[in-house]
This record gives sequence, structure tokens and C-alpha cells, in this order.
Amino acid sequence: MKVSLPQSLIDSRFAPLLLDKALKLLPADEVILPKTLERGKKRYALVSEAARHGVCVAYGEVPECEHPWSVWAEDHWHDLRLPAGLCDCHAHTQFAYCGRGIDFGDAADLSLALGVTTQCFTEHAFALYFPGNALKFYWQSDPDFVKGIWATEGRGRMKAYRQLVAEARELYGPRVKFGLELDLFGKGQLCLAEVDNEGWDHLIGAIHEVEGISEGSTQAEVESAWMRDVERLLSYPIRILAHPFRYFPWADRPVPRHFYKPVAKMLAQAGIAAEINHHKNPFELDFFRLCLEEGVKLSLGSDAHITRDIADLRPH
Repeated sequence: MKVSLPQSLIDSRFAPLLLDKALKLLPADEVILPKTLERGKKRYALVSEAARHGVCVAYGEVPECEHPWSVWAEDHWHDLRLPAGLCDCHAHTQFAYCGRGIDFGDAADLSLALGVTTQCFTEHAFALYFPGNALKFYWQSDPDFVKGIWATEGRGRMKAYRQLVAEARELYGPRVKFGLELDLFGKGQLCLAEVDNEGWDHLIGAIHEVEGISEGSTQAEVESAWMRDVERLLSYPIRILAHPFRYFPWADRPVPRHFYKPVAKMLAQAGIAAEINHHKNPFELDFFRLCLEEGVKLSLGSDAHITRDIADLRPH
């Protein structure tokens, strides 16, 4: 398939990111750029983006359209904008240690331009509270360390993040919302300082690590400890359970599909949504079917850690 980019798309400051969206939507073997496109940074960026997808670039005549968020393929225009009414409830900012160059402002602008009704940024609380090597999760078993950070004035970078949130609310209004992605630590406590309980549009819970589990733990031990932590997490005032079963494939463990129905029932009882999340995660379709049968709401989350991935909701 050949995908052609109109001049209106190329003129957009998001041109390489829109090309990324187009190639995710329409897998192509060649991208056609207008013959008139001059050499320069924009052309280099588009060629580089095409190469990242393993797609060749050619130059020729490209039909023009009025709206920049479109590409030409198979003799008609394909609108890159999303259907109305969608909310991306889970994305990150430049405050994420695990981020790969995401910029909050560009991400918000791109998401809204693509038609997302509400874009939510939900930063990792642990990444705000703790130093960069917090990804090792040593703080999970060190309650004194956690309380020591919470006792400082800035609480790591939490105060700085709150400042970004305040400024962004003034700039974007209600179409952009903010929250936190929360983990457990120290015998199932929620990793959220009391002073930070308020001021968020929503909180989402996630299990990235399970306390007391090591490489030598049996599958049965892992499953029992994971379910224990799910129960603990759902007892807190979160609105969404992020990437519900992600822990297992990321830990190179079999996904316990026999937990699908029990977890769906727990979510229904707690009134908490299950998140559909394709950020390096397998799609547990049977689990989400069970959630719908139990009356559980589903939340869509791009879990973007880089600007180009914001609002990638088509797979959902």
C-alpha cells in the first residue's frame, strides 16, 4: 500500500507524528511526499519517521485536501482523527522517569487536535516522590524511606508537578485533566502522601511489582501475592485499575486466566473501571468480555510515554 501526504499535513508542526499515526492505521510499503517538498528539517523528519516504520519514501503528485489530519491511500482519503467522545485516561508527562521524550504541551495539543474529547495525564506518584533509580522499587519495602521523602517540602518533584498541573488547567480548561498512577508499598499501603490526597481529577491504581516475590517464587506464590495486592489496591479510592494483568507477562510469568472472572467481580463490587491498555501489553479480550458481563466500566489508556503515542486509541 502507498500512503500519500498532502501539503496541509506536511505544513502541520505535528507532521512526523501524524505520519506515525497514519502508518499505524494503514501499514504501507511506501510514503509519497509532494515533489515540491524542499530539502530541510521537515523533509528529513518525515523520511526518518518513515524509516523508523521500515517504509520507503518516494516523491510525486499528491491530491490536496482541506483538512491536514488526512492521508491518501487506496484511492480515497483516510481521516486520522478519532471518533467523537473518546477519553484517553492514562498518559504521562516529562516528569516520568520511564518517559522517552514526551512533552506535556505537545502531547495535549496533538491529542485534542486528533479529536480526543478529554485527555488525562496520570503521572507515576513514585516517579514524582523518589529519585530516578526508584524504578528498582526498593522503596516498596522501606516505609521509613518513603515517610522521609514525604516529610520534605517538595516531596521529591510532587510540588513541581502540581505547579505544572495548575498552569495547565488555566491554559487548557476542562478538556485536559490530571491525576496520579498509584502503587502499593509497605504491607499494602497506598503510595500517596496524605497532603497529596486532594486536587486530582482521578486516581488510577497499578501493580508494577509485587511485594515479597522473587525470581525463585513459584507460580502459585506469585498468583496468591498478586491477588492479595489487587484486593488491597481496590480498597482505596481509585477509579481505574491500570493494565490489570500486565504484571505477569512483564515478569515472564503465565497470565492466570482463571482470575479473570474473580477480578471482574471485584471491580464490579468496588465500582472501579478496568483499563484497556496496549502499551507493550497483550490484549486480554476474554477478561474485558467478562468485565462487561459483570457491568464493569472500561477505560481507554494510551499510556503514552512518548509524544507520538498519545491518543493511540484505535486498537482499543
